[in-house]
Amino acid sequence: MKLSAAAIVGVFALSACGNNGSGDPTNGATSAGGDTPAAVDPTNLETKISILAPSYSDSSQADWQKIIDKFNETYPKVEVDLQIEGWEGFTEKISARIQAGDYPDILNDNAFAGSADADLLYPIDEVMSAETIATIEPSLLANGVGADGTQWAAPDIASARMLIYNTDLFEKAGIAAPPKSWAEMEDAAKKLVALGDGVVGYGMPLGNEEAQVESSLWLWGAGGTWVDGEKLVANTPEAVEAFTQMKKFHADGLTQPRLEDNRQDVANVMQAGKLGMIVGHSQIVADSEAKGVKVALAPVPDKDGGDGVATGVTDFIIAFNNDDADRKAATGAFLDLMYSDEMYEGWYKGTKLLPVTTSQIEKAKADATTDNEKGFLEALSIVKFLPVGNSSWDALQTALQGSAYKVGTEDPAALLEQIEAQVAAQG
Repeated sequence: MKLSAAAIVGVFALSACGNNGSGDPTNGATSAGGDTPAAVDPTNLETKISILAPSYSDSSQADWQKIIDKFNETYPKVEVDLQIEGWEGFTEKISARIQAGDYPDILNDNAFAGSADADLLYPIDEVMSAETIATIEPSLLANGVGADGTQWAAPDIASARMLIYNTDLFEKAGIAAPPKSWAEMEDAAKKLVALGDGVVGYGMPLGNEEAQVESSLWLWGAGGTWVDGEKLVANTPEAVEAFTQMKKFHADGLTQPRLEDNRQDVANVMQAGKLGMIVGHSQIVADSEAKGVKVALAPVPDKDGGDGVATGVTDFIIAFNNDDADRKAATGAFLDLMYSDEMYEGWYKGTKLLPVTTSQIEKAKADATTDNEKGFLEALSIVKFLPVGNSSWDALQTALQGSAYKVGTEDPAALLEQIEAQVAAQG
């Protein structure tokens, strides 16, 4: 999952073609309130819809095609055009289509706020049936709600981030249990570093890929949030406290030397058996275990040793408003099929990430063969999310990605003032 890709930039000055198509052959595919779409005649619905999606793995094209083939068994006159692109340059591909007025009916992406603010989208619960929406884990569904309270997007896959720790290093360092508070985390990191032989206590990646995730974890641990009503604010007292603690960890030699490292750079140290703790997702666990490194999971410590935090990330399905009722009806029918157990299980497994429907989450828990597999799935009901539904998040995310690593050398309060100024400059 390209969790850190920027949202579509510079193209949302375009206005949408219009709200709610005319010439509706279904006598109103949805009600004005976004109720369950009315039934359509599958054999007579004749139109073309397009899908633009990223490549999660080598099977992505085939995984989507299976759904298309099944859909066409019921909707033989609906042509489905599928475009799969790599994550690198994906944002530019979306921008090009929007600039050309060629909106995909279905977009699988990691952002939606800019599109929603530009009035380019249908609310997703106006397209998908209420029954389908109800199958999605509520804590994950909430991540698709915009700052205006509208359900603009539906999550399609998820990942959870938890504290991953090397159990062998913990045993050697005499650490009996994973830390719950910042003080316990600091103490554990000091004991790990004292082992010598290049062991790093805590991996703190603040590079341009995921600095926003790492920064948010510390902010949440301080009891703070980026959100202030409909605005986002970087330089809160809680953020200063969080960045001050981050700086202390680095200054005391408890992190890797280069804070501008990305998460994979630090994960490589974990895989080499030289890192005590890192916040990460299931792939980091799998890669570490494949190298013979024994790891376990725990909530990310917070300041006072409370329940801790876990970070959730989802990608999204959004539906562009092409002012065409036939396309809207076909889009809704396709998405209802996609999220059905029959189709969704194979599709999400192809991404090698975690499911979002409650039935598949429960099935995955039952099928889990390790405590770590089950732990990530159980975290999906309690995770906290980055404020991706706010259009200002793009500016704050970019500022964090470009500047958060400077906490190693700059005053935390002054650095956050700089970040706040960058966000304000973006309007």
